[in-house]
Amino acid sequence: MTRRRAIARTPGVSAIAVAVLAAAVLAPVLWVARSESPLHPPGVMATGAAVRAIPPRPDAAFALTVRHIYDGDTIQAEIQHPNDIVTSSAPIRIRLIGIDTPEGTPAPECWADEARRHLAELLPEGSTVWAAPDRDTWDHYGRRLLDLWTDDGRFVPYELVAAGDAQAIRIRPNVAHDDLFTAAQAKAQAEARGRWGVCP
Repeated sequence: MTRRRAIARTPGVSAIAVAVLAAAVLAPVLWVARSESPLHPPGVMATGAAVRAIPPRPDAAFALTVRHIYDGDTIQAEIQHPNDIVTSSAPIRIRLIGIDTPEGTPAPECWADEARRHLAELLPEGSTVWAAPDRDTWDHYGRRLLDLWTDDGRFVPYELVAAGDAQAIRIRPNVAHDDLFTAAQAKAQAEARGRWGVCP
């Protein structure tokens, strides 16, 4: 009787052994598969636990022609086809949303010339720039508040912050990309890019 009980338990022991062996074989495979999967898809940046998308040019964006670069965050442009947001083809002054660059006048601040030069490279005079609003479309200086993309799709304010040319600022209600700019600035500061490696 004792012998029968021992024999009856043997299949259970074998099943446990097989399960343990299978787990030992599969664990490295699963770990490799997990480690080889991408941390985040193209078109996004990751900082800490958060993943922040760099926005593509929206379908509703409208085209303007760049006429002048005032400094690293302000341009003059003319709309190519007037619409409900910009109703006249007269030149308008546009302030980029969510960023601030060193002032160029009356006396240039540290990194003002470099920031202006980078913006001029992104948006040469005569080139097409694409614009879209956030919430408020005017500031108290009478400038238009718009997000801007280059003709080849680069998000202009992000490019400036990521290069260390601009500082992220949060002015409600236009805060749609605040997290993206804050993360880009933190990375630029950590790597001493642009103004963060030179200016006091």
